[in-house]
Amino acid sequence: MLDLSSPVWQQLHGPFGLSEAVPSLLQQLQDEYTTEVKDKLYWEHLFHQDTIYSCTYAALPYLVELARKSDDPEVKLDIYVTCGIFVANQMTVHSGKQPPEFAHQNPPLADELVQDIYTAYLTAVEHLGNLTEEIFHYAESAQKDDLEKRYVLSADAAYRGDRAVAGILLTYSEGDEYNAACPSCYEEMYIWPNEDSPGMTAYPDDPVFSGKEDGQAVKPLALSSIGSEDGPLARLWQAAHAIKNGQLMEQLPYLCGHVNCPACGEELEIWPELFPL
Repeated sequence: MLDLSSPVWQQLHGPFGLSEAVPSLLQQLQDEYTTEVKDKLYWEHLFHQDTIYSCTYAALPYLVELARKSDDPEVKLDIYVTCGIFVANQMTVHSGKQPPEFAHQNPPLADELVQDIYTAYLTAVEHLGNLTEEIFHYAESAQKDDLEKRYVLSADAAYRGDRAVAGILLTYSEGDEYNAACPSCYEEMYIWPNEDSPGMTAYPDDPVFSGKEDGQAVKPLALSSIGSEDGPLARLWQAAHAIKNGQLMEQLPYLCGHVNCPACGEELEIWPELFPL
């Protein structure tokens, strides 16, 4: 890990310039994990407008170390979920050694230093993934609601490398409405869970403003098909069962199903059109 006293922190980028304040905030969290300090560190310095920065890579190993050493399951859960948001929003890594978030360092950091920071980051992400079973068990035993569990599932997907799944869960965190675009006519549709019966319906206009006319019922994918292969959807299905996220277990067959576009009538598969990445 990059030592907290290293002058390199004064060169790393954050949302509003350089990140010289990050080491002090990390030290304060090590002394006491408070809402005031963590919110300032997370949302003002490490993550802003769905973006991570070079300082985020250097800070994450310290957060993981804090989670692994903490005896407070709420601290572990908070760090697990928050770091999952960071990882889910990591830009696609270029073919070279440097993550793209380091591309605009001025002056540029030595390649060896960047690689050391990135290696420590990847090791920390692996450690977070190793906490999944413990986090799942706590979230279920503490009776966390489906919204909180969805954030846990997003983090789990991010740590496994299923970043598209993580992005979908974050984008539609409340599970009350989904948006997709028809690949044939490019018109947007609004997919809502049915209020009084199982299932989901796609509408040509936002039902909040236009009512629920001209809706098209979603045809669900068979449950046996969702978990039949080793892929992102199967892993999500298994994780939703493991953490007992009732909302997602009910919705996933429909989100993986088909619907006739309310605008042009062409049948489409919903899941690929949900990707926010």
